[in-house]
Amino acid sequence: MAFFLLIGWTIIFMAVVSYKRMKANHQDQAAQNAFWNREHTANLTRRQDISHLDYVDFSNVTLPFALFQDDLLKQCETQVLALKEKRILNLTGVSNTDLKLQYGAANLPELMQYDQNFTLLARTLNTWGQRLQELSYTQEAVCVLAFAVSVKSDIRATWQLLAQLYAESGDFSKIQEMKTAAAELNSLTKQPILAMLDKYPQN
Repeated sequence: MAFFLLIGWTIIFMAVVSYKRMKANHQDQAAQNAFWNREHTANLTRRQDISHLDYVDFSNVTLPFALFQDDLLKQCETQVLALKEKRILNLTGVSNTDLKLQYGAANLPELMQYDQNFTLLARTLNTWGQRLQELSYTQEAVCVLAFAVSVKSDIRATWQLLAQLYAESGDFSKIQEMKTAAAELNSLTKQPILAMLDKYPQN
């Protein structure tokens, strides 16, 4: 009797496992089909006007160029000056498929280049700000890092150092402004940045 009961439970277990496996396979197939359908539609999307996008704007920005003698600072300044002449677009968290659907497949290479420019800008600003602080040029470091935050850099070290400098000067209202800005990030670093900022008092 016990043997037949064991056989029965084994058959039931195998049936449940088989059902769940089939269900998972079906869901995976449905997800793949949905992806390829979107990709097909994206590849057929016509080129759209991208001149109006939210490109990084340097027009009203004052950065500390050519103030100090330091090789690393000069390298950062040269890189930023070169980037100022190019289109820079923050597309963090946006997939290539979504870009093609919204702006047309023909625009994808340009958009990817603009996004690469943004990545380079964010990294350069982070290095620039960090180096300024290492050399005790705190005011200038705040200027550079605040610009990086304003264009929604998602480099955690940038946000962390800027918050630290604001805290050291007692300017906690600026940290609150940073929290508001961080909440708008479209990046995997959004939550770690918010968690870091939440450690600071509100005033």
